[in-house]
Amino acid sequence: MKPVRLCLLGCGKVARTHSRVARSLGGIELLYASRSLEKAEAYRQHYGGVGAFGSYEAACADPRVDAVFICTPQAFHVEHTRLAAGGGKAVIIEKPVARTLAELAEIEAAVRTAGVIAMVAENYHFKPAVRVLREHIARGDIGQVLFVELNRAGRQRPTGWRADPTLMGGGALLEGGVHWVNYLCRLGGAVREVCAARPEVDRPLVAPFEDGLEVLVRFEGGAVGKLLHAWSVTNRLAGLGLSKIYGTEGNITFESNGLFALVTGRRTRLRFPGVRDLMGYRAMLRHFIDCVRQGREPDMSLVAARRDLAVVVAAYRSLESRRFEPLATEN
Repeated sequence: MKPVRLCLLGCGKVARTHSRVARSLGGIELLYASRSLEKAEAYRQHYGGVGAFGSYEAACADPRVDAVFICTPQAFHVEHTRLAAGGGKAVIIEKPVARTLAELAEIEAAVRTAGVIAMVAENYHFKPAVRVLREHIARGDIGQVLFVELNRAGRQRPTGWRADPTLMGGGALLEGGVHWVNYLCRLGGAVREVCAARPEVDRPLVAPFEDGLEVLVRFEGGAVGKLLHAWSVTNRLAGLGLSKIYGTEGNITFESNGLFALVTGRRTRLRFPGVRDLMGYRAMLRHFIDCVRQGREPDMSLVAARRDLAVVVAAYRSLESRRFEPLATEN
């Protein structure tokens, strides 16, 4: 089978992660693009790529490229999606897909006009733990779901462009918390309304913007969800934490990242979803490559990403209004 030639736009830390994953999968030939040809060439040599570009424009116009992986900051996602779509390339966009719903609308318009495949690189959508937890919920092992609680807290100080409020376009909930919003919605379903709060105490911020929130959601199905996501809390357990799903007939207690899940309900089971692809990167990239080869719509589409981003936007609105805010997926 002919390899898919995937060009990574932006040569930073996340590009290194995706390069290692791509090499482990096979069937993918990598190319690199940066504002510095020297940097792109260094990545090409290190990861065994087949091409390097000193500009994003050149990469998106090159006929050798089948698909583009946008690994640049979210402030540039509209611009770089337009370049990729304009060159007729399938595109996968790092999370968060955009800073605002209006920017996402521009991305959707560019993709729609060009008629190309577009996917968001939301690896949590593909985590093995999510599949296992959803299986137990669907089988009714804990009865009807009442509460879903996700906890992700640790000490993290953003550096580089992530310390720039304009390039970020939001705080911890947008940059890292959008992963956990997707996780929450995959377990609880569609969200109806959102309320968010942050501590009102004197403390040094770890970033010049929101660095932690408690988010409460009401799901369309009637259950309630809670997400604690913070960069400002000491965690001596290397980022590990416990989360829980409460049902009418039992509960599921699980390590937040998905290392294990203990089901205690109509039957008791201890599950280890799998550590080989704990974060879902392999399944995510494999799914995108399959979609490129088959010309089909990805599961983690721009429509799905819009729902996640709308929850983040509603949470930020709630910080100002101090009340539940309805989910609004329009701009």
